[in-house]
Amino acid sequence: MDRYNEALPARSGNSLVSTVGGAVYLAERMAEFALGLDFGELPSSVVEATTWIVADTLACGVAALGEPGPALLRRYALEHTGRPEATLLGGGERVDLTLAALVNAALVRDLDANDIYAAPPGKDTGHFSDAIPALLAAAELAGASGRDLLAAVVVVYELQAALAEAYRWMQRGLHPVSQVAWAVPAAAGRLLGLSREQIVSAIGLAGTTGGLVLQSWLKPGPELPLIKGAAPGLVCQRALEAVQLAAGGLTAPPDALETLCERLPSDFDPAAFDRLDGRGNWAVLRTIIKRYPAQIYTQAAIAAAASLHHEIGSVDGIAMVTVYGHRQVTAGVQGSPGAYAPRTRAAADHSTPFVVAIALRDGDLTPASYQGEPWRDPALLDLMRRIDLVIDPEFERAFHEEGVLGCRVVVELLDGRRLEAMVRQPPGHPDSPLAREELLAKLRALVEPRLGPGAAERLLATAERLPEAPDVAALLEACRS
Repeated sequence: MDRYNEALPARSGNSLVSTVGGAVYLAERMAEFALGLDFGELPSSVVEATTWIVADTLACGVAALGEPGPALLRRYALEHTGRPEATLLGGGERVDLTLAALVNAALVRDLDANDIYAAPPGKDTGHFSDAIPALLAAAELAGASGRDLLAAVVVVYELQAALAEAYRWMQRGLHPVSQVAWAVPAAAGRLLGLSREQIVSAIGLAGTTGGLVLQSWLKPGPELPLIKGAAPGLVCQRALEAVQLAAGGLTAPPDALETLCERLPSDFDPAAFDRLDGRGNWAVLRTIIKRYPAQIYTQAAIAAAASLHHEIGSVDGIAMVTVYGHRQVTAGVQGSPGAYAPRTRAAADHSTPFVVAIALRDGDLTPASYQGEPWRDPALLDLMRRIDLVIDPEFERAFHEEGVLGCRVVVELLDGRRLEAMVRQPPGHPDSPLAREELLAKLRALVEPRLGPGAAERLLATAERLPEAPDVAALLEACRS
């Protein structure tokens, strides 16, 4: 407890106090940052990265149209809507602001294809794009420009980075999607014209009532429940409700985040919020745009296996496959006994044996790879049984000390050949970024089955024109057939 207290800012009475930037509480620093960010001062690299992130996020949402979880939430939204405030992705239906955030955030998260923050070693991370659907809905309601939306996205990424690096959410049994509830009110409040004081109350309201998301679903086993994809939508819905209530005058304590750290103490580093003052290491530039629709720790294994596809010929000639890596890819959920017999798509995209087998067989992994329940295919299951997962001490050290997500895949063939591929960082990592054509290849696989040829180019070009766009109507239109 003494070590925890030493990490906290000075106290005034019973409250934590930080005098940096003249703000007293963390929520006030968050509000001041949100209102003070000037889009015109953003580096061009930050603007470009943000447009790519927006395009990637919406493509992930379009690709999940018709999936069971989002389809259920879409029906719910249409049955319960009262005001046509914001548009549901993929169609023209307009529903309440908060219901649009519920559905669209669930769409974005459902396929596990959206981005993730490349956090410093030892820090928590998060899918920061989980917040974008809430901001898009707020921008549509407010009639905000493309610049306004991009600025809000930069804000919400910075705030989530500070939250991820300041507090150990997973250590307390909380899912990192909790960060969305604390960050969205500030960015959405900016779009909707809230005052500093209203944004502070909105942060307190959302964080207190929706910012402690229990990590109840990510466990080793053959199935994952639908809440895995729905959780970000539920959090975004609550965050926008908090914004609306705060705008109407409902107040909350300004020290809700400090109270979390006091009541549920974990390793807490308030210095992480100093990024809101210097803004030197932009979160959008440290974001992994995942190349494949699968869990982040499997990405390097997929890339390594796919690179060996053409040398192998038929997978029937494989005697043994060994994946050497850190324990996040070779054990836990990704390498458990249940990972060798997944029964749902959500479990399959978290299974190292499954995604490696697909990549070896097909040379790629796309949303189409999950169609037809291939995890039931006896031939694929046989190949999965020939895949051995080994915790490698060097990869384990590099993961914890350097943030290296890579691994090594060794394939032994019946004809005596031995093939090997190593990937240090997965494609899309800031240390191994996607080229524009590689991003387009991902977008095509995501959106063209739903929207037809040319849809990926149209979506990316529309996102890249956001700095000059008068509103977000064209962006929403690019997500429709």
